[in-house]
Amino acid sequence: MAIIVNKEEKRRNIALSCRELLLEQGINSLTISQIAKTAGVGKGTIYEYFENKEDIVFEIITTFIAEHEKKLLDIVAESTTTKEKLFHFFYLLFESELARKQLKVYKEFLAISLSNEPKEMLLFSEECQSKFSIILNQILEAGKTSGEIEEHKLISESSLMLFATGLVVDSRLESCDIEKEIHIFLDMLLPSTEKGV
Repeated sequence: MAIIVNKEEKRRNIALSCRELLLEQGINSLTISQIAKTAGVGKGTIYEYFENKEDIVFEIITTFIAEHEKKLLDIVAESTTTKEKLFHFFYLLFESELARKQLKVYKEFLAISLSNEPKEMLLFSEECQSKFSIILNQILEAGKTSGEIEEHKLISESSLMLFATGLVVDSRLESCDIEKEIHIFLDMLLPSTEKGV
């Protein structure tokens, strides 16, 4: 009797088994042989489920993005101020050791996509940007509804995404205090209207 394999589940399991490997090795140092060994399958099996190494990396980064998106949606659902929600939106990539490791892989991904501009990576980046822009829009709309953002004040999701991208790029500089920069930016964007605050 033939064994029926759910290809999507097998593909996902192979990728998930290699998450730590990717975080340790990075994209450029990662090999198909390492992936196969870590997943407990042969190299031929890897090529049954993935076209190439980049395809596996996409699958793994997609899981990172999905986890990040879920955390952000949880933050949006909390009953905190708009400024606090935006702070967490920007700082989430830096707040833990795991987040910093994932960020390192994402920076490598960005460097590859900026230098080579493979179509798949650019499309993937656009999809991610779109997801996070939707979340930013939810935060901004809730801020307008609550009166924390004046109705006439123009704050665009794309401008906020550019700031977030700048944080990712500048986080490699020792002189950059990410948390401080986020607070300064948010104080300019949403100055307190209460006296003494």
